[in-house]
Amino acid sequence: MFTKKFFAVFIALFVVFFFASLLSASDDKKTSDKSEATVEVKTEGEAGVKAKEVKTEEKAPKSDTKAIKKININKATAIELSSVLKKVGPKYAAAIVKYREENGEFKAPEDIKNVKGIGNKIFELNKDVIVVSD
Repeated sequence: MFTKKFFAVFIALFVVFFFASLLSASDDKKTSDKSEATVEVKTEGEAGVKAKEVKTEEKAPKSDTKAIKKININKATAIELSSVLKKVGPKYAAAIVKYREENGEFKAPEDIKNVKGIGNKIFELNKDVIVVSD
């Protein structure tokens, strides 16, 4: 039904729009350092389609300008837990809240390991941001 030429042009346009969507997403970050690169897509029998891609390079934040966000596991909602803690999605966040409601407040950050599914690996990833009091 479709010819090879039509399919090749369709793929080329798809690639161009894909990079355009990446560009618009990277514009939201508003970084100051930008460099340009050209991406060339060649198709059978075509001259090629060129699209400009703007790559952004993020600088590492200075240690004194950005503090690590702490989260109180005795007060945080499931949404807050899943957005701050690494490797903790909605399921584990809900389990943390349920455990807290059934067993009372956590006494120490390490007590989070008592929640089913939260083990040493997840605790080690998050031990610097977990607190049990304000």
